[in-house]
Amino acid sequence: MKDKKGFDPVTTNKEQILAKLRNAVMEKPEAMFEDIDLRSDTWQPIKEEDGNAITFVQRFKDMGGIFIYLENESELGECLHQLAPQNDWEPLWCTSPEMQALLEKYGMSYSTQPETTNRKRVVSIIPCDYLIAQTGSIVVTDGKAGSRKAYTECDVLLVVARTDQIVGGLKEALVALKERFGNQATTQAVVITGLTQTFAIEQEPVKGVFGSRQIAVFLVDE
Repeated sequence: MKDKKGFDPVTTNKEQILAKLRNAVMEKPEAMFEDIDLRSDTWQPIKEEDGNAITFVQRFKDMGGIFIYLENESELGECLHQLAPQNDWEPLWCTSPEMQALLEKYGMSYSTQPETTNRKRVVSIIPCDYLIAQTGSIVVTDGKAGSRKAYTECDVLLVVARTDQIVGGLKEALVALKERFGNQATTQAVVITGLTQTFAIEQEPVKGVFGSRQIAVFLVDE
């Protein structure tokens, strides 16, 4: 249907829109974000007075993690002995040879398969590779954990770490992994940052729906 001047308004509008699109494509775009330094750190900087260790603890706890500090391995064994019966953790699910040796040393029972624990909650214990202070994250490789399932298919994840495994940021962790493994092919490395969170249930934030419902780090100062 044409207007009084004999123009079809629908066709005219389409032509105007197409003309604007053509002009937009032909025009030279302005340089966007040209003042951004791609080499600068995007995370909140670590305060000099806090250092890597305190920063990790604060940010890990902010993400919902449970932190326990221990002065030596002997204290770790005593701590596990107390917490395991109180929280119904035994037998712990353990696929790491390093952790299996530790549990055997302190007379604690473990299972290499989650199906044989005969408990409602599956509690896994693994050693970590690095702790990232900036994000409160845990870096784990399959070779260290013994199995990928050990940290992806448990209800409660217990992570044993040493103070010398704390690094400032992810870049430092990646550099350290490269130095450790060199040109050798390494197993998969993952970064665990807090509990999973979803808004799918009545638009309210719910943590721990997928994966571990609790994550605890036992930091041994040696």
